[in-house]
Amino acid sequence: MSAPAHPHVEEHAHGERSAPLLELRDVTACYGRIQVLHGVDLSVPRGEVVALLGPNGAGKTTTLLVATGQHPAASGCVHIAGRHVNGAKPEALARLGVCTIPEGRGIFRNLTVRENLVMASYRGQPAADIVERAVGRFPRLGERIDQVAGTMSGGEQQMLAMARGLATEPGLLIIDELSMGLAPLIVAELYELVAGIAREGVSILVVEQFARTVLGVADHAVIMQHGRVVAAGTPADLEADLSAAYLGATP
Repeated sequence: MSAPAHPHVEEHAHGERSAPLLELRDVTACYGRIQVLHGVDLSVPRGEVVALLGPNGAGKTTTLLVATGQHPAASGCVHIAGRHVNGAKPEALARLGVCTIPEGRGIFRNLTVRENLVMASYRGQPAADIVERAVGRFPRLGERIDQVAGTMSGGEQQMLAMARGLATEPGLLIIDELSMGLAPLIVAELYELVAGIAREGVSILVVEQFARTVLGVADHAVIMQHGRVVAAGTPADLEADLSAAYLGATP
């Protein structure tokens, strides 16, 4: 049996085609001697939107960091598209089709919209194609194409961040706190765009503190508290859990 091409990126036994785009199995993680994740199970099927929910300190951010190779799992397994990726660096995961849109947008504020998009052509895709696809998905960016990104509204900056991420044609898009600092109507519009991206076949994990902002487009939801998954299922299945006061939601 030949060795895998990457020491930490191995094809999973049941093959890539049927595997979820992201799967965490019994994952634990620590900061020093303090354990912050306790046996986390999480799965993002192909072409679906999964919401990772919970209050501040629930373990959402650490789960995201483990899933994207930015923090090691102390135990358990991380799979991307059917490959075992424990210990893989973020760059290796990016080559497997993982793209993260961080909280705080992750754009070049002093460059124009066009320049931001062209910066995403570093993998060899023609810049004109990237701009054309971005404007097709997000028509408002076409109206702002030569505007300096930092002068746009927060919602428009978030659209630009998503357009930049999608320029790499990822299989898995991870969005951290999309709603941060945005008005509810803008958030609703952005999540409709997220749903459209999922319909194109991209798997999406959305990390949110406030449940109601994402549930309209989520296929599945996972609720974390104190570093553990306390509930998982469809939004309808989790209605009672999602009405709990600690999520900041109302029935």
